[in-house]
This record gives sequence, C-alpha cells and structure tokens, in this order.
Amino acid sequence: MESVIVGVCVVGFHHTRSVVSHHRMLFIANGSRGPEVEYWIGGSTDLSTRWANLPFQSLPDGSHSHEEDYSYFMLYYEPDPYNPSEAEQEPTTFFGISCNRQIRTTELLHKSADVTRSTVQKSVVVVARKPIFGPIREKLAVVTRAYFLQGNFEDRTIITTLHDNLVQLFQHGIGESELYNGMSLRELIYRFRWKTLVLFKALLLEPKILFFGSNTELLCSSQFSLVSLIPGLIDHLDDCSSPSLDSLENMVSRSSSLKSSDRESMLKYMGLPLQIFGRGGVFNSYTPLQQLESLTCGETRFYLIGSTNSLLLSQKYKYADILVNVDENTVEILNPAYTNCLQLTAQDRKWIDALSYSVVLSWTDEILGKSESVSFVGSEDYIRQQFDEYLMALLSTVKYDMFLRRFGEHPPAEALIPHIDGNPVADFGPDWIAQWKVTNNYRIFQKCTDDELFDVVLPQHVSHGGMSFEDVQKKMAM
Repeated sequence: MESVIVGVCVVGFHHTRSVVSHHRMLFIANGSRGPEVEYWIGGSTDLSTRWANLPFQSLPDGSHSHEEDYSYFMLYYEPDPYNPSEAEQEPTTFFGISCNRQIRTTELLHKSADVTRSTVQKSVVVVARKPIFGPIREKLAVVTRAYFLQGNFEDRTIITTLHDNLVQLFQHGIGESELYNGMSLRELIYRFRWKTLVLFKALLLEPKILFFGSNTELLCSSQFSLVSLIPGLIDHLDDCSSPSLDSLENMVSRSSSLKSSDRESMLKYMGLPLQIFGRGGVFNSYTPLQQLESLTCGETRFYLIGSTNSLLLSQKYKYADILVNVDENTVEILNPAYTNCLQLTAQDRKWIDALSYSVVLSWTDEILGKSESVSFVGSEDYIRQQFDEYLMALLSTVKYDMFLRRFGEHPPAEALIPHIDGNPVADFGPDWIAQWKVTNNYRIFQKCTDDELFDVVLPQHVSHGGMSFEDVQKKMAM
C-alpha cells in the first residue's frame, strides 16, 4: 500500500533582488528568487520540482504579518511515465498543509550568506494523498516551532523525523473521523448563520466561488468545512486540482442493493457523494496570484478557491460569481444568473435558522465552539446529520418531481407513491432545482441513481410545516 504521506519539505523566502510590495509577493522582478523549496524528503523523487506554485502556496500573501499561519492547498500530480515507480499510477490530486513562521536574524545561531534582511521567513510543508489536515496540523506546529527555536535552519534532522513519524502514524490508512478532524462546522455556522445554506446550495450549482480573508487558516478551513457538508466528498477529492481530471465519474455505478441501517450503503444508493469537482471544476482552498490567471481561461468552468490578496476585491466581478468575505462574514452574489435561484425558501430559512440557533445558543468564546463541550444538539455531529438529512430529502424531492411530471395522476400500478400533498419541490426552490439540472454533478447523479429514490427517503422538506411561535423567536434571534 502506498504511503499516505507523499513528502515533507521546507520553503524559504529569499529577498535577493526581489521586488516586494506591501502585499509581500504581489510580483517578483526578473532575476529574483522569492519563495523556494530548500529541502525535500519523501519517496525516491523530489516531487516539489514539478509544482511551480508550491512555494507561493506555502507562504501566502500577507503571512509575514502573522507570527504563525497555516495554509491548505491542492497539488495536481501527473506521474512521470519514464519513472518505473510511477508508470502504473494515474493523474490525481495531492494535498499540502504548511505552517509558516518568521524569526529575527539576530536570533539565528547560524546565518547563511543569503540572509540580507532583519527577519527570515520559512514554512514547513507536508504533502499527503488525502486532506488529513487536522491530524497533521498539531504535529506540524510543534516541529515548525522547534525548527525555528534551534536557530540553525541547516540542521534539518527534526524535519526528517517529522516525515518518518507521519509515515508510521498513517501506515495503516486513515478513517473518516481523521478526514473531518480540524474542520469546525460550528464555526462556519456561527459566522455565516443562514448564509451557510446559501453557500451549500451554491456549491452544488458549480459557479465560480471566491473566498477572501486575511487569516489563511480560517480562509482554508472554512472552505473545507463547507465541502465536508456533502456526505463523503472529503474522501473523494481526487479530481479537484485540475479541470482535466474526471477519474471518479468512471468509477461511479448504480447501487444494486440497499441496507437502510448502514450509512455507507444509504449514501451510495442516494448517489452520494455528489461529484462536485469533476471535469471542468477546480477546488483549491489557497490559490496564489501566480495560479489565479490559469483558472480564468481554458478548461476551467467553475471553481471554489481562496485568496488573501485584497487586490482581488477590486476585481471581484472578473474572478467570481459569488464572493465570500471571511473577515466580514458576508456572501455577495455577483452574477445575476444566481440571484433568484439562491434565494432561500421559507422552509429553507426555517430549517437553517433553527440549526443556527442551536449553535449560537451553545457558543462561548471560552470553548471556541468545540463540539465536545456541548450537547448533541448544536454539535459537529448534529450539524453533519442535519445536512445529510436535508440533502437526501432534496435529492428525493427532485426525483419525485420528475416522477410527477412524467406520470401525473396516472402512475404505474407497481409504483410505491408516498402520501404527499402536492409537489414538495416548491419548498426547496424551483429556480434552484432548474439551475442544478444543468450541472455536471446532476448529470452524474442521474446516471447512478434509481428514478424512485422517494421509495426510500420521504420527498419532503426536513422543515415541512407552518411557522410556530418558537420558530419566529429563533428567526428574530438570528
């Protein structure tokens, strides 16, 4: 079995002859060096030489203004056909997490000749086959701090030890809980409240979504938290680093059996995870300027990306259909094509307001929203369960709507029709459903699911029914 850990590297920022704006790396003059990979350990090949943007992803714009910061990003991996160890592999996505810090040169015990400024900035990076950022983060933080404290960057023994420990830690693979570790759904809901559902429904429509924020880790974790709301998607991001990848679609098949008590069986039967980032799509939680231009041309039709460069705010209409400002907790729909379809219905608002209320009610700054400090209602597991139920009800309703349009008042005798008054599609938004039906992930969903999913999941909004006095109180509290 291939190691989950691909490699560990050190990236340093070299000021030699570089032109630096107040955004730190707005551009670099010809002949300058800027950020560079200084050391790589892992496998038989230094893969870092294939990723021109890795140094920029590891040392994000504005990171010099933080004592410590983290970046999560994706790397397109294309095997070398001339390398025997890679000949049988397929193009896919790798995942990087970096921890960057800086130190005054006066604190260095060993100062190399190319150190010409008062501070030195570097990052330690782990590249893995899966986005296991949570389990890696704490170990990476400890090692990076120790690496800086030793005052000698030429001594990389601790980096080698980190690599070896991580390889051993994940030698038997990873579980779902490790993939969700480090993603705070509570914080996402607390920050965006009802707008969280707008973002969730927007993601399924495959627009160009740009997240902006000054804190890189919060910027990246917010996007991963959003993506993780689609059941199983975190473990199926193999195609997200390039619009040319679509390997997962070729692996999808219609489920021939169902065990309703088994969550995995249920999700597969319902066509989950939805293949959001297939051909034409990109997800890269931190995207440097050097990579941004390549996403606005060619094969890329939609994306979910993040940036810390405030210059993009003045060019937001060029790069985004939807702009999410993590600093201000705002969601701005820039493309009029998405305005109507992303208006939440009354039932949508009732449901998300109740969910938001459960988080706000149990939130305190002291516990930083950690679910282990609260009861089940409002916890991470509760939020995930609620979105699972919402999405499956939505998928079932779409199938039921198609059934009604096909057969009307004369269904086949063998059809198991649920006792539903009218067409529940109105509670999810007909405009949204019409827009979803032109997406790539809907096409795949249709291909791999039974036409009568509503036999298994009730085709009805999870918040079906009128507004109670308690609902009104919750809505006012939001």
